[in-house]
Amino acid sequence: MMDWHSYKLLVSQQVIGPELSFSPSVLLQVTQFKCGGISLGLSWAHVMGDPHSASDFINLWGQTLNNLSLKLPFNIPRSVSTPLNFGPEKDPATVKRVDPVGDHWIPANNKKMDTFSFHITSSLMNNLQEQIWGPNVEQTPPFASLCAIIWRCIARVREGSEPTTVTVCRPDPNGRGNDIMGNDQLICKVEAGKECSIVDTDLKNLASMLVDQGIDERNQIKDIVENDQGVTDFFVYGANLTFLDLEDVNVHDLKLKGQKPRFVYYTLQGVGDEGVVLVLPKVNDIEGKFVTIILPEDEMVKLKSELKVNGIMFEGDF
Repeated sequence: MMDWHSYKLLVSQQVIGPELSFSPSVLLQVTQFKCGGISLGLSWAHVMGDPHSASDFINLWGQTLNNLSLKLPFNIPRSVSTPLNFGPEKDPATVKRVDPVGDHWIPANNKKMDTFSFHITSSLMNNLQEQIWGPNVEQTPPFASLCAIIWRCIARVREGSEPTTVTVCRPDPNGRGNDIMGNDQLICKVEAGKECSIVDTDLKNLASMLVDQGIDERNQIKDIVENDQGVTDFFVYGANLTFLDLEDVNVHDLKLKGQKPRFVYYTLQGVGDEGVVLVLPKVNDIEGKFVTIILPEDEMVKLKSELKVNGIMFEGDF
C-alpha cells in the first residue's frame, strides 16, 4: 500500500531526549503480519550518525543475527575537546537556530508538514536526463538533474518567495570507512543569487550549480556549536530547501533467513519549514530512483501538479 501516512506506525515514535544518558538513541520495532511477513522499523537519532551509518548499522545487525562473524566492531569516535575561539560573525546558511526543544529533540514546525513518495523508473530517468542535456555524453549525475527539476517545480509553487539558496547533503568521498559511525556527509550551501529567477533558469544550469557550486559548511557549523558549548539548538534539514543524496546507501543489504527486504523506506522527523527531498536507489528489483519529499502541507498538492506537468509523475502516482 502506498499509504505514506501509515508508515509511521511501523517505526517507534518514542520521544527522544533530553539527555543521552536517559534516552535510547536507537529503537527497533518488529511488526508481524498475518501473511507471515514482518516489518523492521529502525528509529535512529542523527546524533549517532548520518543515514549511511544507520544503513550500515542495520545491515551488520542482520549479519550478527545470521551468526556471521564481523571483521571489526563499530568504531564510534569520541569528540575531542578543543579550546574555544571566536566563531563566525553570523550563522552558516545551512543551519537554523530554534528555541530550546525541551524534553523532545524534534523542534516544532510553524507549518503542518506532509510527506509524499514516488518511484522514477530508469527509462524515465534517462528521458529526463536527455531532455536536460540532450545526447551529450557528459551529463550531470541523475541526483543533480532530478533535484534541479524538483527545485524549479518548488520555485513555481512558492511564487514570490523562490528558494534561491538550497542545501545539498551528500556522502563525503574522503569520509569514514564502513566500520565507523558518525556524521560525515557533506553539508553544502548552493546559492543561485537573490537576483536569479529559479523558474526562468535553464535546468542544465541549475543541475550544474548543485554539482559545482556547493560550499561545504561543516567546519562553520562545528565552530558555532562548540563556541556555544552545545547550549543552543540547531537543525539542518529544512533550514533551506534541502536535497539529501542517498543513492549510495546500501538499503537492500539486510538479509534474514536468506531473504532480502521487499521494500525499504526512509523518512525524517524534525524537518524545517523549507522542506527536504530524499533520493534513494532502486526499489526492489525495479531500477531507477525512489524519491521522498517532505514539505508544508499547503504546498504539496500544487507540487504534485507541477511534477506531473514536468513528466516526473503520472496519474497513478497520486
